[in-house]
Amino acid sequence: MEGIKIRDLKKEDLEGAANLVMRLKKFNSEHDPLFNVSEDLEKNVIAYLETAIELDTRDATVADINGKIVGLIMGEVLDRPFYHPNKELRVTEIYLLPEYRKGGLGKKLLEALIEREKGKHCDVLTVEFPTENLLAHKFYTGLGMRGILSIYGKKL
Repeated sequence: MEGIKIRDLKKEDLEGAANLVMRLKKFNSEHDPLFNVSEDLEKNVIAYLETAIELDTRDATVADINGKIVGLIMGEVLDRPFYHPNKELRVTEIYLLPEYRKGGLGKKLLEALIEREKGKHCDVLTVEFPTENLLAHKFYTGLGMRGILSIYGKKL
């Protein structure tokens, strides 16, 4: 992991970061047809990433090697008005290029995102990913996380 900088997403990173998120969404679509990607995928991903730069409740952190984005994590701060703690940091996206996996970079990205969000009083960390994504399941359970919510769906 020599030479990798972990830092906040910037506007000039949008194209490289969008490529990672699009790869993730296409990977998700391989697991379940309910994740079939839209025709406007690139445009929608760029708009979504821009909100991570603009909004106080959504953040993105990238792994950069000489200006090339090789990893990305996004999180959102959610209110939990019926529970204590009442703020949650939810990881909504994480993707690393395959050649950068299994070396601790995913964990470092997660730690950097958590550190960035500390001032927002989030005392619960959750993640979302497709049920059939066994790589994500193994990664998160390896970090001591467990399932706490299930969402079921079907096409109408």
